[in-house]
Amino acid sequence: MNKLPRLKHFQPMSYATAMLMLASCGGSSSVPVVEAVVPSTLDVVITAAQMNDSDMSNLLFRLKEGSTVMLPAGKFHFDRPLIMNTSGVTIIGKGSGSNPASDTILSFKDASSRNGLQVSNVKTITLKNFAVEDAAGNAVFVSASSNVTMDGLRAEWTTDPTKTSKMAYGLYPVNSDNIIVKNSKVIGSEDAGIYVGQSQNIRVSNNEVYLNVAGVEIENSLNAIVENNDLHDNTGGVLVFSLPGTYRFKKGSGVLIQNNNIHDNNTPVADNATGFVTSVPVGTGIMVLAADNTEIKNNVIKNHKTTSILALSYQATGFAINDPAYNPFIHGLYAYGNTISLSGYAPDGAFKTELKPLVDGLFAQLASNGLPTLLPYGVWDGILDPAKSSGLLPLPGLGGLGVGGVASDDSRICIKNNTSLDTPVIDTVISYETLDINLIGLKLGASIEAGETPPEAIAGIPVELLQPSFPFAPRMNCQLTLPAIPAFPIIK
Repeated sequence: MNKLPRLKHFQPMSYATAMLMLASCGGSSSVPVVEAVVPSTLDVVITAAQMNDSDMSNLLFRLKEGSTVMLPAGKFHFDRPLIMNTSGVTIIGKGSGSNPASDTILSFKDASSRNGLQVSNVKTITLKNFAVEDAAGNAVFVSASSNVTMDGLRAEWTTDPTKTSKMAYGLYPVNSDNIIVKNSKVIGSEDAGIYVGQSQNIRVSNNEVYLNVAGVEIENSLNAIVENNDLHDNTGGVLVFSLPGTYRFKKGSGVLIQNNNIHDNNTPVADNATGFVTSVPVGTGIMVLAADNTEIKNNVIKNHKTTSILALSYQATGFAINDPAYNPFIHGLYAYGNTISLSGYAPDGAFKTELKPLVDGLFAQLASNGLPTLLPYGVWDGILDPAKSSGLLPLPGLGGLGVGGVASDDSRICIKNNTSLDTPVIDTVISYETLDINLIGLKLGASIEAGETPPEAIAGIPVELLQPSFPFAPRMNCQLTLPAIPAFPIIK
């Protein structure tokens, strides 16, 4: 592959300036030697006049491997996606701000086709320093590629996004390897601001993401680090999901969430949102669903009305599982060293509907003791994988699910040694760190109380196995050593 030399402070030269410089060098010929100042054939300097559907489509189609495409400042309107399928390309603009005089803005407002910039099947792509606005579908979409870098981008739905957005994903690398998303801003998607799915070796760092349903979502992926981001005013800050379906990876595993500022994620689900993301409770800091080996450390997690850390197996969602190869259980989560405040004061989603009796009972108990009525900041549904636990009492008709038991060492859900800035902690008396919902036992007890299940169904089962565990949930009072995320990159 031809390797392009690094360009330092390159300023494209106008034709007139080039002619004047050549003339000043002397010589008897009156015909300037134009070839002496033409950029390398791998450098493509786009003019403002070329920033239209026809010219850009032609230019992107004819790119050579290793090209650097330099976009001009200005705001340019397109009616259809810009599509590129050449490896080794860098596309760089003047800036990702909102000033057309100094920044490069690609607008797809009222475009007749979906998506903004679309790249697929390439080895090495770098996208840097430009903005994509009002793209229905996906603003920046890279698929089936490797060595993907998105640096200094902005993807935004510019008008009342919660009510009107049709941008499903802002920055959307999928089915790819060796992904870096950094120094970027994503605003106003109807689903996830930064979504990385079916991929491996991922770094999402130093981004600001807000007014989306999910700030950052890592889905059915391997080896991801989410760090040093400012994630605010979304419905949920970070989602780590492993979902059923025909995905490249059946089980997502290996996600490290560290050193982020995750705050004020209480924005209602977007009106145009569809699918599973609509089930995310408003006011969730971090939600981990059916994924393995998730480490959550050294984050500031502030002001989430439902809870700060929510750990669930897929059965808790109530959605059907139609994939026999899918493992719906969460395994191995350790949250520690986080600083948490303003959490759990108005629980939403299922905590406001089918789990409302749990919340009402908990709040009544706390109020009667003169304690703050808050949902704990670390919540687990308490569902165990029968294949990775011991002491479980299986219940008939539930496919091996049961009550009681403890997870095997590498599958435990541990939330411990975090700092709460605004809730009381009294040894053996009260802590708001953990709530083990014990969802299977809780639902069984409620079904018996409602007369839907005969009382003999719980014959011989201790009553405490039908109740949630709070405070000091013993099954969550643990520590884990999770597998390290491999050095990046590891895929050739």
